[in-house]
Amino acid sequence: MFLLVTALLFVLGSCSIERKMAREFLQIKDSISILLLPPDFVFKSNLNTWRIASYDKISGELQQQARIDSSRVLLEIEDTLVLSRYLGALQAGLRKYGIHVYTSDQIAGFLDVGRHAYQVHLAQLEVEEGIYPFRAEEVFFDSILYYEDFDLDKISLNSWFEISKLNDTQAESNVVYATNFVSDELEGRFTSNVFNGEIKFIYNLTPLTIEDIYTLAATSGERYAAYIFDFVMNQYIYLNFPDDKKPDAYLNYDQQRKLLIPAADRRFLFLDE
Repeated sequence: MFLLVTALLFVLGSCSIERKMAREFLQIKDSISILLLPPDFVFKSNLNTWRIASYDKISGELQQQARIDSSRVLLEIEDTLVLSRYLGALQAGLRKYGIHVYTSDQIAGFLDVGRHAYQVHLAQLEVEEGIYPFRAEEVFFDSILYYEDFDLDKISLNSWFEISKLNDTQAESNVVYATNFVSDELEGRFTSNVFNGEIKFIYNLTPLTIEDIYTLAATSGERYAAYIFDFVMNQYIYLNFPDDKKPDAYLNYDQQRKLLIPAADRRFLFLDE
């Protein structure tokens, strides 16, 4: 217990400067403006080439069309709905943090904002169809492991953002990445026959739907609003840190609980990491 408390105090103390500067940033967050630029279109890709007969024997151009034609859902997705759900949730999420959001048809107004101005370009958005390997398992008779493997259909929404702070020679443009997914839903349990000891896995499989994909777009937009806010906050910390030191922690601001905590994997992936 003593070691646990000591370790916790070390972690909290090691990023005390970051926390102090993050609190400074929270005092000026309502002065932040973001120009949010959409992608030109939505990319679609299908990784399930094993479903295509003689895939390796057809040309590259035909392979791309074959992947789309053999997809379970890609042909049914409306790009405009994906973008509207995604960008609508992204804008709403940013405004919850007090950020002033400008869109591509409001550039003139954006050019008149103060020094805390950022351009956030959703440079690429990809809907990717693939497989989510899932294993259900349970131990019976104290030592025997029973399991069933499933390949669930999965849709990933992959996002690449270009984020740059304007009118600041110290700030660099960054390309960051995040992904989110939805899959078929499987619910089940193992049962044991009391008479013969036979073990069976009884389950119900609910295939993912097109509406699940639109919901994924909305939840991704809301999540990445938080990621963008944290990115701006951590860039503020980095640019204002003492010259002889570098931040040890990348922080997340939990808006609901008003807490600053280590972001862990709740953040963008920097493509140079």
